[in-house]
Amino acid sequence: MDNLTWQQMLRTSVRTSLFWQTEVDYNRYLDFFVNIACIAIYIFYVIKQYFLDPQTARKCVILHVFTLSCLAVLFTTFEITPPWQVFITLVGLSVTVIKTPRKRLPIKDKAILITGCDRGIGHVLAKQLDKTGFYVFAGCLDVRGDGSRDLTISCSAKLKTIQLDVSKMSQVESALQLVQQELTMKGIQLWGIVNNAGICYIGNVEMMTEADMQKIMAVNYMGPVHVCKSFLPLLRRSHGRLVNVASNAGLAPVPLMGVYCASKSALVTMSEVWRYEFKIWGIKVATIIPSGYKTGIMSYDMIATGDRWWSQASQAVKDDYGQECFYIKFKQKNRDRFLSAEFSDICQNIEDALLSPRPHSRYYSGFLAKSLPFVYLYLPTWLSDPLMNILANWFEFKPKMLNRGN
Repeated sequence: MDNLTWQQMLRTSVRTSLFWQTEVDYNRYLDFFVNIACIAIYIFYVIKQYFLDPQTARKCVILHVFTLSCLAVLFTTFEITPPWQVFITLVGLSVTVIKTPRKRLPIKDKAILITGCDRGIGHVLAKQLDKTGFYVFAGCLDVRGDGSRDLTISCSAKLKTIQLDVSKMSQVESALQLVQQELTMKGIQLWGIVNNAGICYIGNVEMMTEADMQKIMAVNYMGPVHVCKSFLPLLRRSHGRLVNVASNAGLAPVPLMGVYCASKSALVTMSEVWRYEFKIWGIKVATIIPSGYKTGIMSYDMIATGDRWWSQASQAVKDDYGQECFYIKFKQKNRDRFLSAEFSDICQNIEDALLSPRPHSRYYSGFLAKSLPFVYLYLPTWLSDPLMNILANWFEFKPKMLNRGN
């Protein structure tokens, strides 16, 4: 009989309704058993997933059946040798693992503190966590502002807005007392803290005032430190979660955002330190790295800020830079078109960090979240410098002295 693969013989057997009759060929038997082993590995994963989290496994039954069917059809219809069989199985298994929702802890009687809920990520996250079923303490810079009022009107009675400027230790302590009272009254525990509050000013250290540089560090870095230091005893008792919202600017430099980069870099590093330190208490720490979202962090009055910086600048800085440099302009005229107002991806990552039994140490959201740090950290300088000039050179900036050719 001609040398046929077992797949060809199977098709011939089906067509002629005859039994497979051929001389023993151990290579064909090997192909057959590799096929069976690959499919068995996938079935084992599905069964394991079902016993670990039956509810999630039921939601993905269509995905499991579809992937398993594709593997079976590929292996029984086409002439695929063992190395490719293993590769295809791994690809199918990887797709299934990625697409399968991660197991989550129960939400009942869990409270979350979120800072920076006036707008942006914190505002949307507070609404989502309230809808999910958490008790939410939404810290707002202005508890009487529009953002706070919107949360009170649109959310359930489980959400409570609180006055919280994280740069002021007195407000952090007041928030702690209020949260403790609410937890005792409702008989619940503080499960998670989301340090989301942040500010940003665009300018270099020669132009920016000392007070504004200290303010950025006070909010973006010392703010999470203050909150963590005050609320950590509550997290120790619940063995809960700490989630810090940083930035890709904390992993890679962005010209004219040096102080902001420094503050977020400090937060990223402190998050990693906390992740190791808090393991003894059963507290898990995660860092969120977003990029390219319309959070409103750069919506401050740049003209008024530029005027204030110009009035306090030294004469040498005024002569070298010129007043025009103090009014920062974006290279992209319609930059909002490149920013996403949809925060669902970030909120989903934060939810996973709060509820997954094994949360990731870092969650990336947005194209530049991973690509910018990768280009800066892992590519050789001769390649990373021109790429960084494209990816991170966001502002028009030409000092007067350079225009004179000096």
